[in-house]
Order: sequence, then C-alpha cells, then structure tokens
Amino acid sequence: MAVQFRIFLLLFGFFFHFSHHIKAGNDGFVFGPRALATGGSGLLHADYWSLRNNPGSLSRIEKSGAAVCFENRYNLQALNQMAFGSAFVTRNLGTFGFSALRFGSGLFNQTRAGMGWAKTLGLASLGAEAQWYQVAAAGFPARHHFLLNFGGLAYLTPKIHFAASISNILQSKASDFQDEKLPTIARAGLSFMPNSKVKLLAEVQKDLDFEAIYKLGIEYEISEKIWLRTGFSSQIEQVSGGAGFEWRNMVLDYGVARHPLLGWTHALGISLRWGKIKAESTPEK
Repeated sequence: MAVQFRIFLLLFGFFFHFSHHIKAGNDGFVFGPRALATGGSGLLHADYWSLRNNPGSLSRIEKSGAAVCFENRYNLQALNQMAFGSAFVTRNLGTFGFSALRFGSGLFNQTRAGMGWAKTLGLASLGAEAQWYQVAAAGFPARHHFLLNFGGLAYLTPKIHFAASISNILQSKASDFQDEKLPTIARAGLSFMPNSKVKLLAEVQKDLDFEAIYKLGIEYEISEKIWLRTGFSSQIEQVSGGAGFEWRNMVLDYGVARHPLLGWTHALGISLRWGKIKAESTPEK
C-alpha cells in the first residue's frame, strides 16, 4: 500500500505541475519511434502510425502493414505505453487504418482505439479518423469520449511536402465541470528533401489554450536500409534522436528523447509490410 501511495503522489504531482507541457488527454505527444526521434515531427511521415499522427498521410503508404511499439517515459513504469498501428492499402478505395494504445498503469490510464480512411486526390491526400478514448483512475468511474480528427498531406513538388491536421474538431467534453473540453490541437508542417538521402522537417503545433510549439527534425539515409534521425522541440527544449533498420519486409525503429527536468523517454517499434506496392505512391520508408 505504501508503494502504491507513493506512486499515486508521484503521478499526481507529475500531471499537476507539468500539465501545461504534456497537454490534457495525452494529446501533445506523437506516436511511434520515428516521430519521437525527429523532435515530435509526425505529420509528414507516411508510416503505420499515420492514423494517429496525421490521417491524411495514410494514403501515401506504399504497402499494407502493421506496427507495434513500446514506449517508456522518464524511466517510470507508471508512464509506459503500448501501441498498435496499421494501414490496409486498396487499389481504388484508398487506404484504411486502425490503431490502438494503452498508456499508464492501474492507478491512472488512458485507452484509445481509432479507425480511419484516406484517399489521394491529385497532389493532396485527405484523411479522417474516428476515435474512442477512455480515461480511468483508481476509485473513479471511467470516462468515455468520441473524437473526430482530420488531416492532409500534399506533395507540392518531389522535394517539398506540406501537411496539416486538426484533432478533436468536435471539441468533445472532458467533464461537465466548468464545461471542460478535451484539447483541440492544430498542426502544420513542411518537409524539404535537398537530395535523396536527407529529409528536413519543420512543424508547428497549436493547442487552442496554449502557446505554439515548434519542432525540427532531420532524417538521414546512411544506406538503402539504415536511417539516422535527430530533432528538437521548443515545448520543453527537448532534444531527440534515433535510428531505423530494415530487413526484408520488417523495420526496427528506435527513438530516444531527453526532457531537461524529467529525464529520458525511450521508444522501440517493429513494423511488418506485406502485399504489392501501390503504383501511385511516392516511396516512403
């Protein structure tokens, strides 16, 4: 009991003192090791975490596939996260996605499950996600919410891409107390590829109730199957890095970030691809 009480106090202090950094509802974080490694710049990556990071980038994925990820924040077991992401590519109907995750422990946890769809129309890809979201804390009844998220990704030129998304567009309520709402967050970003080996990322994130956050990332392809990544986020002056390795149809990604006060976050993910390459997609590893 004493250990559980200390964990509860730690979690309460964490969410109270740092709530303006982490955002209510765990919405300030991106999903997947690749996005974590590039400073939280997840909008412009077309991968199996796209449904959560930017539904519009789903239809730029080459092959159907799925990914799983384990993340530990600040070396605290109570802040562990397990996540699943997927994309199912069709010939004419666009790309469908499903994602799920669980964050936290028995004292406080969040569970999400989402389904979405995206379609490429000319230069732009547009997508939407419908998401079920549950928040549960020991001793309190669980709360359930429905969120609707939109996103888009445009290939302006072969080297310059633009993306934007908005989450919780319906402004679902967190509780009836003072009409409290879950965060509505808008994001926009640009990527520039000066050559076939380097991808530069810049992104801005704006919660309606907080100041804008700026993110920068770099992805460098050492060889056809090995990538190095690094990034920076102005939110908490957090630096990050990581790497990716491909073997046949499997990719192993690792991301790490350091919070100046809370310490290290680690994420490890494995993705598996199958099926034929979609002809109209621009290759995205």
